[in-house]
Amino acid sequence: MKVLYISQHFESENGLTRPYELAKKLTEEGTDVTMLTGKNMVEKELDGIQIVSTRTSYDHTFAFHKRLFAFFLFVIKSIYFGLKEKNVDLIYASSAPITVGITALIISKIKRVPFLFEVRDVWPDAPIEMGIIRNKVCIKLIRGLEKMLYQYASHVVALSAGIKRNIVLKGIDKNKVSVITNLAHCDKASRYVSECERNHIEMQYPELIGKTIALYPGTFGAANDLSFLLDVATQHPDSNIHYILIGRGKEKAAIAEAIKQRGLTNIWLLDNMSKVEVFKWMSASDVGIVNLANVPILAAENSSNKFFDFLSLSKPIILNFKGWQDDLLQEYNAGAGFDYDDKAGYYTFLKAIHSDKTKALAMGKRARILAETHFDARILKNQFAELIKSYEVNEGYELN
Repeated sequence: MKVLYISQHFESENGLTRPYELAKKLTEEGTDVTMLTGKNMVEKELDGIQIVSTRTSYDHTFAFHKRLFAFFLFVIKSIYFGLKEKNVDLIYASSAPITVGITALIISKIKRVPFLFEVRDVWPDAPIEMGIIRNKVCIKLIRGLEKMLYQYASHVVALSAGIKRNIVLKGIDKNKVSVITNLAHCDKASRYVSECERNHIEMQYPELIGKTIALYPGTFGAANDLSFLLDVATQHPDSNIHYILIGRGKEKAAIAEAIKQRGLTNIWLLDNMSKVEVFKWMSASDVGIVNLANVPILAAENSSNKFFDFLSLSKPIILNFKGWQDDLLQEYNAGAGFDYDDKAGYYTFLKAIHSDKTKALAMGKRARILAETHFDARILKNQFAELIKSYEVNEGYELN
């Protein structure tokens, strides 16, 4: 069996590694996988995965119109390269962006093979609610595209129950939509959970000795609204709590300027780094930060990689939103979520983490149990492989 896997932002080490890991799982079980990506990669083969690159330039720092151009340029190029692939039995397209579904739909129709569509976030709902997309004609066209992709896909994979609920409410049969969340790498994480990592970080940055490290690794974008953390640090100054923000994005320069203007010395911005280095920082941290803009749909459907990584690393998590993730954290007493305007409550939780390390460690242990119970990568990758293999005999597949 041969699968054409479409992921515009394919990564094997940094950021979005889910497509790499799922594709690798398929190759390990004897499935041929060709990864069609926009990233400029020199490799033609990676861990058994055949790589085809359209070399479509893209960066999170691009302006919105430039990002749209990159999305549609990838569609044009990927259709050309995808049609050149021979003996394809199944197409698996992973958003974002939603436009990868156009490629999958066209190739599947021409080659007469099924395609599966993975929805990482329900687009365009969030940018519409955030006011990024306002043109009514544009909104109508995009919503039409979204519904068409759901209807023509043989199966839809949602990354959270909230995403599935959104899709079903748009008229798609619930049996056609499965939930396979992001992956908690419980097996890999164990190697990073070590006091040595904290000691190493403190040797590099002695200012952090005795401090509580609240860590945010991820994108500096509008959907992440990291100005929230600046407001917490401004309204509740506390030199014992250090907010470490790792990553890049178009909002980073503005955040850096705001930190300077406010004279905040306990918020540090670090450059983007490899996933191994990020995991070391996460292991050294006391609490993990998952942050979102004050947009209801983001909280309802969010499935951020870092949430699952922190769980696997036995770290309590703090959220600036309510939703399904907060429900689980409360159930397992592994962290807490707060209403966006409750910055006092948010700070009080961090202060408690600093004051009672024994309690914080116990929360971290429960976070690990939560990861193993619901999100273990080994279990979810097996579910994914079962879904794909069900199409070897051209049968549908349903997950509960």
